[in-house]
Amino acid sequence: MARLEATIGKEEGRHRLLVRVGANAFAVGADQSVPRSVSRAHCSLTVDFSDDAARRVTMVKIKNLKAQNVTYVDGLEVEAKAIGEDARVQLGFERYTMDLRQVLAGMRKLLPAQATPPKEYSIAYLRIVWENYDRARLGLQLAEQRRNNLRGLGGLLSTAGILFAFFPALGALRFVAMGISLALGLFFFIRGMNSSSSLAVKLHDLDEEFRKKYVCPNPECRHFLGNIPYDVLRQNKGCGFCKCRFKE
Repeated sequence: MARLEATIGKEEGRHRLLVRVGANAFAVGADQSVPRSVSRAHCSLTVDFSDDAARRVTMVKIKNLKAQNVTYVDGLEVEAKAIGEDARVQLGFERYTMDLRQVLAGMRKLLPAQATPPKEYSIAYLRIVWENYDRARLGLQLAEQRRNNLRGLGGLLSTAGILFAFFPALGALRFVAMGISLALGLFFFIRGMNSSSSLAVKLHDLDEEFRKKYVCPNPECRHFLGNIPYDVLRQNKGCGFCKCRFKE
């Protein structure tokens, strides 16, 4: 509900009906149309408007501002009264008829602009985007762990090959064992290094694809939502960039 309070009276000089709402004012009627018996602060109007787009009048209350003023509603003199939009309001002894509907329309124009409600977009599809990304990234992390294991195994075999040189009791076999150990160590080390390069590329590509898909559903925004798990994203309720609201 929006409420406005107006002071109704005669405009000085041009003698039109003047409606003052705070620092704003507007005139109704022709020059010299308001008689002398209408004072500059004759009565007040308190008007409630609905909060919807129609801004319907839901309540009007008129009140005489001075004891010597005369105000009539539907032919009866009043001090204060709740009235309808179709009420016939007359001011002063000459019974100047106020165009109540025109006054209410002018007051409606002074209402503050309604705040535009934020747009809502579904993020249900982002659950699949997050789950696929999380699953793929976990797989790459496990592959990275296996790569590290291969490099570690290569290092152990190389060390074992060197140690065989310190066992002369093995005779010529120590050189064979040393060669096999060093060869296997080098094989696993190179394999681990090659897979490391491949995993880095896959991880980069995965992150790039995720950043393109895990974005605000508002087509006018499309900002990346960050590495935020979907369950946390649901709790955020909206985009931090365009301020749209999320729904599932």
